[in-house]
Amino acid sequence: MQCGKRQTDPAKGASPWARLVTKGQQVLLCPACQAADPLWQSRSDHCPMCDSTRLSVMLGSVVCRACGEIQTSE
Repeated sequence: MQCGKRQTDPAKGASPWARLVTKGQQVLLCPACQAADPLWQSRSDHCPMCDSTRLSVMLGSVVCRACGEIQTSE
């Protein structure tokens, strides 16, 4: 999203990369960019139904992983 660094296969366990949807685009944020900008989470889109930020982009639509709401692009 910010630095253009490529994500590599993580070691076992949770990935240190953050995944978010902002302005309808799914992006990955590397650990260094997360540390450099502590307010990065405030740029995340929210589900219009449940206000969750657990969103993914699939086939051009934004899908809420919390409630299942699907927002299609017009």
